[in-house]
Amino acid sequence: MPRSREKGPWFWRSMIAAMVASVFGMFAVAAFSAPPPVDPDTNCRMDRHDPAHTIVLLDQSDPFGPNDVDWVRELLDGEARTLPKHGRLTVMVPNASQPFDPVRVYSACSTGSPDKANPILSNPRMVADAWRTQFYEPLVARVETEMQDKVAPASPLSEALYAIADRADFQAGQRHRRLIVVSDLMQHSGDFSFYRTGADYGAFRETRLVERMPALDGVEVTARIVPREIYDLPMGEVKAFWRAYFRETGATYGSLN
Repeated sequence: MPRSREKGPWFWRSMIAAMVASVFGMFAVAAFSAPPPVDPDTNCRMDRHDPAHTIVLLDQSDPFGPNDVDWVRELLDGEARTLPKHGRLTVMVPNASQPFDPVRVYSACSTGSPDKANPILSNPRMVADAWRTQFYEPLVARVETEMQDKVAPASPLSEALYAIADRADFQAGQRHRRLIVVSDLMQHSGDFSFYRTGADYGAFRETRLVERMPALDGVEVTARIVPREIYDLPMGEVKAFWRAYFRETGATYGSLN
């Protein structure tokens, strides 16, 4: 009976090298899959590397009716569900007294949308409960409070847009930036007002606001026009103004209605 060949030193060296490589590989996988440290109050990444950021500019210059509250809630629901885990959602309102300092109503990051939960790697019910109680319900409650019984004396939209584009967490290096403008789109401030000049983009270009045009290259901008019984200007002219405006900012612009 032939004698079995003994395994040489090269075999054992290879086995040891393979085991060492496997151990290091397991540590590498664990390191890359470990969740990033997050702020316990906002669930946002401490390293500020937001995977996405959606900002909603909510213009409450005229009263919102109950139907408006309903469709704004639906809009927020869609935006919140679309965000990836740790994606940031910020809601801001124009500031009539300090036009270049819009008020931040809400800013937090998703705990992970229930629509994106993996039933193999997570408990979908726990994901849904955390998303609802820690992210979605506080968002809706804060926005609905802001929409109720509030009327602003001015609507400095251009000024607010400049401030939003200047935010440290909304710069060109950030990924997947979206801006949703909820408004009747009637710019009205001391520097430029549709009520004085109409939606005249040429007249706007003669104001000092043109020196503070927001830089929105790479940002997806959508306007959700608030329905009114009577519009002070033809809506076609208003839409044309904002198309020209956002074209100059470098944004990708569209209107939902």
